[in-house]
Amino acid sequence: MGRAAIPALVLGLAGCAGFSAIGAPERPAPDPALSRCEPELATRLRFLEPELAANAQYARRWWWAWNGVYAGGIVYGSARAATRNGRGDRANEGVNAVKSAIGLSQNLIWRAPALEGAEDLRSIDPSRPGACAERLARAEERLKRAAEDSRKERRTWLPHLTNLALNLAGALVVAEGFDEGTGYSSGALGLLMGELHIWTHPWQAESTLEEYRERFRSSAGRPAWRTEEIAGREVLILE
Repeated sequence: MGRAAIPALVLGLAGCAGFSAIGAPERPAPDPALSRCEPELATRLRFLEPELAANAQYARRWWWAWNGVYAGGIVYGSARAATRNGRGDRANEGVNAVKSAIGLSQNLIWRAPALEGAEDLRSIDPSRPGACAERLARAEERLKRAAEDSRKERRTWLPHLTNLALNLAGALVVAEGFDEGTGYSSGALGLLMGELHIWTHPWQAESTLEEYRERFRSSAGRPAWRTEEIAGREVLILE
């Protein structure tokens, strides 16, 4: 990587990290219409819906911040690749632009389930028969999917291995194919950026799910998913 590119990428990393960490998301007040639901359903929904909404606030900030970082990387890398004199420098900046394009494409194609929030759930009128049970079923399933997504994206080996492979391949192309030694430092910085993207991935659903299980667990045993018929509809229940 050219020396001039390093400060820009470091600033991008710092800016994204700061943007993701700013303040705690606000939890909206529970929907007053939930008073029409049965007490058990209403209590669960008053916990779940504000939590889903708050988690979605962070997910949106994260999504837009990384879109901006990757889009900036594409523009910056492409511009420098077109204006650099050295063959190795051009290759290095071109590889950086390609990696940013891959990151942006991934962000746009795979949207984190946490982005769904709870706005559409509020459109389900509790006065309709079975509506409260339907809202609870959707909210619980949404939380479960978001928590599983967080676990897969942050705690499994595949995203980290893919990040390593992509940046190592780019470093080898630049360093060995174009005899540009700074390709390795560029790859290391790209690896760091990839890890930051992975570890800042919306994670709140995991702790929300844990708290939900603790609050509403059955005294008969450990938390588990089960299906129960409430108000004539099947609902996912966390014991």
